[in-house]
Amino acid sequence: MPIISAIHATPVKSLGLTSMGGAQISHRGIAGDRRFLLLDSEGRVVTQRQLGILTQVSAEYSDEVDSLKMTFPDGSVVRGHPELGPQTATVLWGRVVSGVEIVGDWSKALSEFCGVELRLMKSKNPGESFDEYPVSLISEATIEYLSRLTRGEKEFEAERFRPTLLISGCEPHEEDSWLGKGLLIGDRLRLRLISRDPRCAITTLDPKTGERDFDTLRLILSYRPSRRAAYLGVYGIVEASGSVAVGDEITLSQ
Repeated sequence: MPIISAIHATPVKSLGLTSMGGAQISHRGIAGDRRFLLLDSEGRVVTQRQLGILTQVSAEYSDEVDSLKMTFPDGSVVRGHPELGPQTATVLWGRVVSGVEIVGDWSKALSEFCGVELRLMKSKNPGESFDEYPVSLISEATIEYLSRLTRGEKEFEAERFRPTLLISGCEPHEEDSWLGKGLLIGDRLRLRLISRDPRCAITTLDPKTGERDFDTLRLILSYRPSRRAAYLGVYGIVEASGSVAVGDEITLSQ
């Protein structure tokens, strides 16, 4: 039976992922996940596609006490209560995301670390800063299969694919066959998988350093050809909120 083997989130879009033992998931995803995003000097969204080293910075956020903490590779930490500045907005995957610029040391520290001007923005509403859908899912078997195709050249890490939920106990690409179906997890959580996940250049980066180390997209397309994208893993929406924990079993339904 498929089970949850890992749970990932990050409060700041494109920073390093945090592994969690459990989480609450609503129709907006994991509470606090991707609540913040980064903008350049022109107000455009910045991700690891432009700055791979963002993955070296980790973040923690508590919505209950409104506290944000960022930890940099040298051990330095910026933390506090995000002070709301001027209202702003940006475009993310064709849709407008409104929010406020955050005043404080976070933007300065990130700008100095990356060597370019960056501004930290908090979205007005939770769940607006995902690429497409609030939950992404991939199986360990799919990642292991992809690794075998490299004939020992590369062993891929799950974090490279940035899944919300990592699954064990199934066959390679079995998650594709779950499209359109419901997933019952724990006592109440119900997901519905609705789309394959189109992969981007972030999958070509080492998830620890952010440096390009393998043409993962070409590898995927070599055995899963598509004119649109290199698909790996699936996206889902939340039909019923609930909790999820590592070790939870997954039951499929219509």
